[in-house]
Amino acid sequence: MKLGYFYKTIFMLMRVSENQMLVIFGASGDLTRRKLIPALFALHKQKLLPEAFAIVGAGRADFSDEDFRKKTFEALKESANKDLTRESADEFLRMLHYVSFDTSQPQAYSKLKEKIEHTTGEHGTGGNCIFYLATPPDLYATVAQSLAMHGLNTNTASGWKRLIIEKPVGYNQRSARELHKSLYLYFNENQLYRIDHYLGKETVQNVMVTRFSNGIFEPLWNRNYIHHVEITSAESLGIENRGGYYDKAGALRDMVQNHLLQLMTLVAMEPPTLITSNAIRNETLKVLQSVRPVKAKEVEKSVIRGQYTESTVRGIRMKSYRDEEGVNQDSRTETFVALKLFVENWRWGGVPFFIRTGKRMPTRVTELVIHFKPTPHKLFCFDENRTNADNQLV
Repeated sequence: MKLGYFYKTIFMLMRVSENQMLVIFGASGDLTRRKLIPALFALHKQKLLPEAFAIVGAGRADFSDEDFRKKTFEALKESANKDLTRESADEFLRMLHYVSFDTSQPQAYSKLKEKIEHTTGEHGTGGNCIFYLATPPDLYATVAQSLAMHGLNTNTASGWKRLIIEKPVGYNQRSARELHKSLYLYFNENQLYRIDHYLGKETVQNVMVTRFSNGIFEPLWNRNYIHHVEITSAESLGIENRGGYYDKAGALRDMVQNHLLQLMTLVAMEPPTLITSNAIRNETLKVLQSVRPVKAKEVEKSVIRGQYTESTVRGIRMKSYRDEEGVNQDSRTETFVALKLFVENWRWGGVPFFIRTGKRMPTRVTELVIHFKPTPHKLFCFDENRTNADNQLV
């Protein structure tokens, strides 16, 4: 998974040459430790960060700057290089700072403002600031309002302000609309960035290049030649101490309605006129508008939901989902889901898209498989009990 490529794209869109500060809310959390910090360190090693750059972690954990640097160094050793030394990472670690406060209390943001002003003076980052919300979604509106209360939301002559929110954006359509209305009270659309970190996976990055840079594939990329499409995201891990969040979300909300539907749209979209965010968004939107809704009477034949149970994997005893911390003992939340969807347009009419994802699966894999239609006459079937395997693009 080339996380650095994805975040490099973000910073290039933000005019990476400009000096800036990155403020991470939820800096002591799993997303920061496993995704953000390793990606930022990769950018640092490739010399893709601005000349004057600083990272301020914000959260409830009672860390000092040095505590945060130690935790960050441990995370880098886990994800980047077990042989990494403190000396070799020191230049990056010096960019890191931390401020501890209750992010749900608007008046406490005065501590953040003081920290930003102090860090700006120390690193010479100017007034450019990115606020990255690696927090539960129910805090998004509170953080935006609190930043505005302390004047941290407005673009000024000394620099711009940006707000990045992670998925999920709301719990359903109604809550998503309400969230955006709240954000628009304090930030303009050109200040808001909605991030799906799954799009940084190498599999996802390669889809558009494979389709639109190779004349050999695009003429075959339709219902005349493709029998069905499989999109799989399997994880061998469980929910990893995220029971409080996951039990309210489940695999459908956590993976399907954002990550995997995004991947499906990249597979099924028409060629965009330009490789720009608006052009790509317009084409992917058309795909989503063409997806056939699953009717109530079709659910049993089109959707499978499941939940992992207690088991032994490679000699290690694994607890069941309901025994995970923060999970209701009677939970009906799915940790596995598989769907059969259809995109009803001229290109894809009648071609099923099989989407599946799950926790605690036998292996970890992110895979897209295009199954082409079989040949009309099977020449190389020497065993009458076997048929030719269809051509596949994996």
